[in-house]
Amino acid sequence: MLASVVSRAAIALAAVASSVLAFDISCNSNYASYYGQNSARNQLPLGEYCKDAVEDVIVLAFMHGFPNVLLNFANACDTTFDGSALLHCPNIAADIKFCQSQGKVVVLSMGGASGAYGFSSEADGEAFADTTWNMFFKGNATQRPFDDAVLDGVDLDIEGGSSIGYTAFINQLRSHYKSDRSKTYYIAAAPQCPFPDAYLGPTLDSAWFDMVFVQFYNNYCGLNAYPRWFNFEDWDNWAKTKSANKDVKIFIGAPGSPTAASSGYADGAALRTVYDSVRSKYTSLGGVMTWDVSQARTSGLTKSIRDMLDKGKSCGSGGTPTPTPTNTTSDSLPPSTSTSTPGTSTHESPSSTATGIRIITATATETVTSLSTFVSSFWTTSTYTSTYTLHRTSVYTYTQTGSATTVQSPSSTSLTEAAVQTPGLSPSSCPVDGAPCVDGMQGCSDAGFALCKGGKWAMYPCLAGTKCFLLGGVALCDWGLSRIRKPLCEVERIQRYPTKLVTGVHTGDGSEHRAIYTARGLSTRIEYVLLSAVNDRYSALLKLQTLGAPFGNEWVLRLDLPAGQTVDRVDHSRVTTTGTSVTIQPDGTGKHCERMSVLLTVNGTYTGAYRTPDLTNAYFNLA
Repeated sequence: MLASVVSRAAIALAAVASSVLAFDISCNSNYASYYGQNSARNQLPLGEYCKDAVEDVIVLAFMHGFPNVLLNFANACDTTFDGSALLHCPNIAADIKFCQSQGKVVVLSMGGASGAYGFSSEADGEAFADTTWNMFFKGNATQRPFDDAVLDGVDLDIEGGSSIGYTAFINQLRSHYKSDRSKTYYIAAAPQCPFPDAYLGPTLDSAWFDMVFVQFYNNYCGLNAYPRWFNFEDWDNWAKTKSANKDVKIFIGAPGSPTAASSGYADGAALRTVYDSVRSKYTSLGGVMTWDVSQARTSGLTKSIRDMLDKGKSCGSGGTPTPTPTNTTSDSLPPSTSTSTPGTSTHESPSSTATGIRIITATATETVTSLSTFVSSFWTTSTYTSTYTLHRTSVYTYTQTGSATTVQSPSSTSLTEAAVQTPGLSPSSCPVDGAPCVDGMQGCSDAGFALCKGGKWAMYPCLAGTKCFLLGGVALCDWGLSRIRKPLCEVERIQRYPTKLVTGVHTGDGSEHRAIYTARGLSTRIEYVLLSAVNDRYSALLKLQTLGAPFGNEWVLRLDLPAGQTVDRVDHSRVTTTGTSVTIQPDGTGKHCERMSVLLTVNGTYTGAYRTPDLTNAYFNLA
């Protein structure tokens, strides 16, 4: 165990230091980060992250069991009260006080992707609010995990179970908050980005929240989908029209590094683009949240975040957003990138002006040395040989007619380059059944999804109530897009891949991602990501995603475990083990609906060093 030693003298000096700034929830520049799960495998004692002015809010993760309290902070605490499984963390307690003396807010996160938690009634939720107050705030519990340290609030990261009891829990806890006027207490939540959240939706509408850390990752609406599917607007609208607290602050939740989440990572420059855009439009913005502090510190993302937040800072509820330069991007085309030196060009996506003609109007904010790369980012099958220079702030128009591209500069000089474009591959067009395409491509129309087979599009309907979108070149049907009424038409920019797609394999570092084929030829992607591995027990997230058709509660998954590993529980599933082979099937208690993906939490034991299962021979099929 790593010990955290913060002297009482240092705490006392820090408490009176005039340079310490108190947390101001009205600002759009606050930075929250989760601590406790050692996601980067190099987690330091909590106090080490409070010695500088980077994070404003520290979220301790997790209380993963309630109403029977269970805590897990990985390498930060492994001591318990005598005769109890309840963690006793005096080192974290001292660090909490130190962090608070530095003007930081420390809250405890309840829930997480794995654990045994939830309430059976409103009365259970209300009673547990009393327990929480007594154990972590100004109460009088005999066993207090953080001794006499008093937290600043709680965060609900509910990723399973029902919504029963959470509103009663919040209301009762807030009644305790009101009994202590010596400090300000907070209620936070961490929903997934699809709106409304599957588990917290009803509670968000009915209870008071001060901060909402929206997880813009591991979903179609993540940061990697900006601006096409990024849906901060939905959350801003909720904040202003449905939230009990009309001054609630919405945070942009981001992975702290490329390995912190399955999808959704945005580097410093990309995250700044999103933040500046949101800041210019939505007054509900509270700042940025990252999972987790060890990942963000290791990757260096924290420096970029703190810099952009300080530069974009404004405080006071109901203020006017600060204008920032923005680009107009067509709704019918995902964002594309261009190669530039030394910076990056910004541009508008193509829009149709007549049959067979597409016009691109681009504003170059930096010098672009390769016109070929700039134009071909839209037409990926085209070939260009010439190189030109675009100068800062100059506006250029590209007109595509058939196989020729005309570039019109402000000085009215023009040039033409030969272009080779395969018919039917225009990124913003609807695929048409029987139209020519390149084998392996996928696409969407308002009626369903399309797969290119034998050089021709084959159309398939989405399930009733769902709509199609492209994610990583894969066509998916999802209910989260049903609120969009306008036609959704797109095809992937051409990506040639083998029949058995491998999206990236990482062995030995806690995650593995593969696409697999089933006996019926149903293409399926499986992701297996380690959440925690402590004291010979592990918890992992298993995601199954079909690439062509929805499935219900009749499926089976088989995979091989490394030697010394067992699986003893999978959410809403039956587990059968034969040697190192594990078979997982739904037990009928989960949601009875058609879907194209399912998330399961896997819990078990291991011996020696933890290793992820080899998914090479994984098998998925509809039972």
